[in-house]
Amino acid sequence: MEVIDAAAQFPTVIFTSALVVALGFWLLVLLGRAGVRDFDADAPALARVFGGAPVAVAASVVTVSGWLINLAGMLVMERIGVTGFGAALARVMLLALAALAAWSVAHALARPLTKLFRHEPGPRQRDLANGAPFGPGSRRAGG
Repeated sequence: MEVIDAAAQFPTVIFTSALVVALGFWLLVLLGRAGVRDFDADAPALARVFGGAPVAVAASVVTVSGWLINLAGMLVMERIGVTGFGAALARVMLLALAALAAWSVAHALARPLTKLFRHEPGPRQRDLANGAPFGPGSRRAGG
């Protein structure tokens, strides 16, 4: 019950909701309704930051590691019994620390993740008019 309580409190609840979204995305990938690299074309700057690792994978690593850090911090704060203004300040600091640490973890894992997903096709280009994927040699509607 302690873990569920901690997962439902600020700041962990922010990462908990992001974790639910990430799990939903990976369920869609398993069902074949989404691809691992579907977000690469939508977030090219993040794709470059993570050195070619799929953006969805990097975002999932950030989410999971941030959630675990927040959860552990909240459990420690509950055991210590931090209350009042100190608890509010500690929670805000925990959110900032978890976000920074999670980004660092994802950045450190980017190179091994890139090697793991090397054989995946690159990001698909999309037709600006209707969002449908198109190849460089294909004809666009209306042009």
